[in-house]
Amino acid sequence: MPFMRKTATAIAAGAVVFTAGLAGAPMALADGPDTSPQVRAEIEALPWPSYSQGDTSPDIASAKYLLKAEGYYKGDVETDPESFDAELVQAVAAFDKANDLPADSSLDSETWNTLRGAVFGEYGPGTSGAVVCGIQYLLIHDYGKKLDLDCQYGPATTKAVKEVQGQFDIDADGITGPITYRALVAGGA
Repeated sequence: MPFMRKTATAIAAGAVVFTAGLAGAPMALADGPDTSPQVRAEIEALPWPSYSQGDTSPDIASAKYLLKAEGYYKGDVETDPESFDAELVQAVAAFDKANDLPADSSLDSETWNTLRGAVFGEYGPGTSGAVVCGIQYLLIHDYGKKLDLDCQYGPATTKAVKEVQGQFDIDADGITGPITYRALVAGGA
């Protein structure tokens, strides 16, 4: 019996050490493995912009693409993409409700953080779709990158992402994850 108790204690202690190690590990970001913790913290400290019905911004177009990818935005993003229109009000309200957020129909920090968490993972070479369009839209309209808005994460998008990552001191790997996306929106020109 003492052997089993020692074994159980050793296993439990190992589990605690393993769990503590995971808790102390940096979040997997898909934003360049060599991005410093200080840069990550600085980007996470950038305030998300707030938008409500009637506002216009390239950030709004990106949010429409992300909400479309998640099945909330039902409209045609290409028609007046930067306008916070009635369809976006409905999409944000539905997203907020589904995620137990205050349903104030505005793009605020809680909505941005939750939307980013729902969508990112990583997007890089070979990926395509509405999220890639949202990334490209910001690169074109906030950062002046010469790209086609084709929803394809090809070499030109990868190059543009690397350039923007360099502006924010993110390890420039050309992959858009949660840190790069926050920099694109919250640090936008």
